[in-house]
Amino acid sequence: MFEEGGQRADSDTGWAHIANHDKAATVIDTLLRLDADETYTKTALSEAAGVPLKTLYLDGTLEELVTVGLLEKHEADGKETLFSVDNGSEAFEAAKAFDAAAATSGEVDN
Repeated sequence: MFEEGGQRADSDTGWAHIANHDKAATVIDTLLRLDADETYTKTALSEAAGVPLKTLYLDGTLEELVTVGLLEKHEADGKETLFSVDNGSEAFEAAKAFDAAAATSGEVDN
């Protein structure tokens, strides 16, 4: 039932998508602060998030964030793949709401 590290191998919940990619939470935090009208290379997203490009590439973090609706992927023949924040998706709206709720909760606790 559980893989090494306590993650469920058979889970397809939203939280499992995040838990199964070590730096996904860091990238999502970055996406919440990026300009949704801009496009970004993998390198630019890596640098903005402070996550090594190799890490994002090897564990498929960016592809997973496209799958769940936090990023949009823009491909053109012969050109580098670009990404943009999918700010109209349910997943992005939920991430923004969670970010705001968690920030508010932290203020109340202080």
